[in-house]
Amino acid sequence: MKKFLSNIIVIRRVFVATVALAIIAFIPLGVLPQAAGEAPVLPSCNKPLPEGYAQSVQPNVLLLLDTSGSMMYLSGSDTSTYGDGSKPYKYGDSIYRYFGRDRESSNNNPDGPYNYHPNLVYIDDADLSGISQGYRDTYFAKSDDNRYLYPNDSRMYKLKLVLWEILNDPGLVSGLRLGLATYYQQGNVPPKVPDIGIYYQWPPTSDGREQALSWEGSSSWDRALLRRFFRSTDEPGSVEEITKWIDGIEASGNPELRAHGATPLAESIYGADDEKSDARYFFLMDGAINAWCQQNWLIVLTDGADTEAGDNNKDDFYYKLYPKRSLHDHHVQDPVEAVQRLYNANTTEPDWPSFYSHKAQPVKTMVIGLINPNASGVSELKETLNRMADIGYDGKEDGKGDAYFATNVDELTQAFKDIFKKIQSFNSTGNAPLVSPPIEGQEGGVYVPNFVPRIERQWYGHLYKYKLDANGAMSESPEWDAASKLDAISYSARKVFTVNWKGGNWKLDFKESNASTLAPMLGLTQDQASKFIKWALGSDEWDEATTDERYKLGDIYHSSLVEIGPPRGNNSHKLYMQFKEANANRKKLVYVQANDGMLHAFKADTGEEEWAFIPPNVLAEGRMTGMKQDITVSGNTTTVTWLNKAKSNPRYLLDGTMTAEDVLLSDGKYHTVLLGLLGYAGPGLYALDVTDPDNPEFMWAVENAIYKRTGNELLQEKDAFVCYWERKGNTVTRTDKSHDKKVIPDDSDMDYKDLRFTQSTPAIGYVSVPNGTQPNTWVAIMGNGSQMRIEDNFSVASVYVINIENGKLLRVLKVPGMKQIITPTAILWTGSTRLVKYFYVGDDNGIIYEGNLTNSQPSEWKMKDVFSIKSSVGPSYILDCAYIDRNKWLFIITGDYETLMKDNSMNYNSMNDNSGEKVDYMIAANISKKASKQSDLGNLTKGEVANEKGWYMEIPENENTTTPPIYYNGHIFFSTYIKSQDPCSVGMSRIYVLNATTGKGAWTSGAKYVELAGVKVSGIVISEGKVYAGVTKYPQAQTTIPGDLKVGEKAAVIRNGLLAFDVPPEVANWNSAYPSGVMVPSYWRRWIP
Repeated sequence: MKKFLSNIIVIRRVFVATVALAIIAFIPLGVLPQAAGEAPVLPSCNKPLPEGYAQSVQPNVLLLLDTSGSMMYLSGSDTSTYGDGSKPYKYGDSIYRYFGRDRESSNNNPDGPYNYHPNLVYIDDADLSGISQGYRDTYFAKSDDNRYLYPNDSRMYKLKLVLWEILNDPGLVSGLRLGLATYYQQGNVPPKVPDIGIYYQWPPTSDGREQALSWEGSSSWDRALLRRFFRSTDEPGSVEEITKWIDGIEASGNPELRAHGATPLAESIYGADDEKSDARYFFLMDGAINAWCQQNWLIVLTDGADTEAGDNNKDDFYYKLYPKRSLHDHHVQDPVEAVQRLYNANTTEPDWPSFYSHKAQPVKTMVIGLINPNASGVSELKETLNRMADIGYDGKEDGKGDAYFATNVDELTQAFKDIFKKIQSFNSTGNAPLVSPPIEGQEGGVYVPNFVPRIERQWYGHLYKYKLDANGAMSESPEWDAASKLDAISYSARKVFTVNWKGGNWKLDFKESNASTLAPMLGLTQDQASKFIKWALGSDEWDEATTDERYKLGDIYHSSLVEIGPPRGNNSHKLYMQFKEANANRKKLVYVQANDGMLHAFKADTGEEEWAFIPPNVLAEGRMTGMKQDITVSGNTTTVTWLNKAKSNPRYLLDGTMTAEDVLLSDGKYHTVLLGLLGYAGPGLYALDVTDPDNPEFMWAVENAIYKRTGNELLQEKDAFVCYWERKGNTVTRTDKSHDKKVIPDDSDMDYKDLRFTQSTPAIGYVSVPNGTQPNTWVAIMGNGSQMRIEDNFSVASVYVINIENGKLLRVLKVPGMKQIITPTAILWTGSTRLVKYFYVGDDNGIIYEGNLTNSQPSEWKMKDVFSIKSSVGPSYILDCAYIDRNKWLFIITGDYETLMKDNSMNYNSMNDNSGEKVDYMIAANISKKASKQSDLGNLTKGEVANEKGWYMEIPENENTTTPPIYYNGHIFFSTYIKSQDPCSVGMSRIYVLNATTGKGAWTSGAKYVELAGVKVSGIVISEGKVYAGVTKYPQAQTTIPGDLKVGEKAAVIRNGLLAFDVPPEVANWNSAYPSGVMVPSYWRRWIP
């Protein structure tokens, strides 16, 4: 039996100081002789909760369930089953039988999906004792092996089955404060036969014996009963407190819901006889609502109309006399009115909670009718339930909400899933989308990554695809979600492979049958490896889920997306044209890295996983297995504990950007190469040849192993190593070289000693250096990355020019005084070639450097500073360039929102020379006009105008940039985020659109930005006049879309972490006398070779 295990410790939002990097010293051998079970030796970094989640207020969700006598009926008729399919209750010497009878044969397959409650499948022999053979054969169905089955046809049985599945799915209910209420019943100890109503009977016939109940409908029908107060589902034992009511087992201390009583639909919601017995009061109880921004939800399930509405003793006279008095002072007979008054309670109830002068949020009502909406005689009930749901959405009858209707388990399950997903949608995040625009009349697509953080469990990832028609219009709903596609297949059917560097063929399937080979590479025993492999693929090895498989797709956090299909480059080179023709029908795949440790390749048309790849520096000795290991430090002792339980640690595993390009290698052929960075996961990168999407080929990987296990200091140089994996033919070798300069001198092609967390996005092109028989060598150019403020009493800085074919360095470029390089590499391309002549990077110290690679001898390559930024903090990941009217422009935004650079005292912002305030800048510098320092430019903040050298503007204190500057049609787009100190006001985003050469605003009336409260924009892509922004929408905040954000004449909306809108009219109508060029593919940019 699967149970939802909850053992939660809240993660504090600390970035690096508490990161657990699992590293030990490497042994300088070609192949590391690691014994199974030894401590891990590569970083495995914890993920803090994203900004906004750490301060979020969990929503209140109250389940109000129908427990009327008709819940013993069949779903589609008023035929009674005389029971609810649960186990007998033994009280003293008495046995009360609540089986009911089986009336439908279509759902009697125990192996069928959602046919049986896991606790109520086969009737125990002990529970059959005393029941004659004739009764058994008459009232119970049998399985193929002649075992008697619990009757599973009543509405109550199906409700318990569905709720058991829903409540045991942490993806649906985690992060909520859940309460349980029902229609009113009174408790009986000992159980007694009710005085009136519809009875449980045994034998289950109209003349059977009436069974005693512990809970029966009372003469005071018109109210609700709170069974469990609001409590976080993340607290240990919380979910079990609710599931015990629906587990099919009644015993001392384990109550069970029974179907007996009336249907006081209206007064259970609002206006009960006893003013402390309705949903309104439950939300008003001490400790229910804890913040003004807290979302409040009521989920009502009923199988019929209100049976109490005909009580003529109830009138509205008192309320008419005193309309401003608390609304519970009168009876409400209309369920629609009850829902409306509950929604309006936050403005009409004098005792509705307030916090910081803000009234708490209203209660939104969702409705499920356990009825057939198309059956005769139910049209009035259907209308009532739909009106309840409509008003429950926003307090108005405006058609924005509808009830859910269900007559079977599948429909009921889907209804609850849709409702909980809607509630949980306030908790999901969105990253920057990938846009594949329509080309030559064909459909395009928008791919949107999205994830839901979880505590002590792996985070849930999503990848949605929306269609773009030939005119660029986006579909209303996603075409597919890769996570759902992945969950639809068995873990054992997945095609996941990794690298074998222990001997034999390099390509090794990541599956249980290879556990003996994988164990030493994972750093586990064979038994541990076997279980871990299955778990990593999606098998529920530690009872996390209600089924045999757990959620499979990890979170896509800082990773970029790459879509690769038929080559579309315009390179006129003969060999490229041959390559393009040979791959004209290549299948289109979307590649994305996730923090499950895998590079996923999804089919662009269906969202199905084609294959997944685990790089060797993710697999190796402890990085990936860190998901199932705790690392504790006491004095000089570090302990690694294998987690043989449901808990797992959310880690950074594959969290960097990706870049792909068609490149000419030494074999004289073009190949499509994908370069992936580990990002926050560690100082590593890898390359994969994806020319043939059916047969991807590993090329090489590099890792700089430099950290102690505690994660807050470096190893001594003699204990640090550069690890290098290289494929030659069908085998892969691993070489570990000491940092000792005798082993890796400064001119070594393995001089990755300065490599840190790989957050500098590479650019790929070719240089005029021979490669075998070829006149040019294709290279990746990138900075050394972030030190993550570890040992940042000094800074190391390098720019790497990497041979893309083998990962070896052509040159390491350095300039005295240069600080760590985190920016993307920006290149100004000329014509249709990918020849790299000059590139630009920015360092931690606010200096922009130009690299000159025009010489055919790498030893002659140079780098010099070309632009200096005011103050001491430069750009982090925010740098790009473009040709505008034949001039070279650099676009720079200073600051360090993700704390990659300076120490805490700087608060990752620049310092204004005059005021001492912390200030960042947006800078546009025309280096063709000899702009060399910020003071050369016009300061727009002080009322100056842009000059021919460019302009800059101050970004106010506490406003931090969250996207790179994107150049489009003569304008710069970027977004900032302003954090609020109020936990209920998580902050707002500003979307800037500025003329690239003048800095003037392009929004209505010349405004520089529009504001969106309650969201953070994490990435922007622009295509064909449309802006696609990935957003994180926080659960405790409501968002109003500014009027300037439109799609055609319609207001823009946020869907699954995606906000799409038209560029401002000024941008759409912009025209230049000269070609504007395009900006370099960089951070989160779509790949087009």
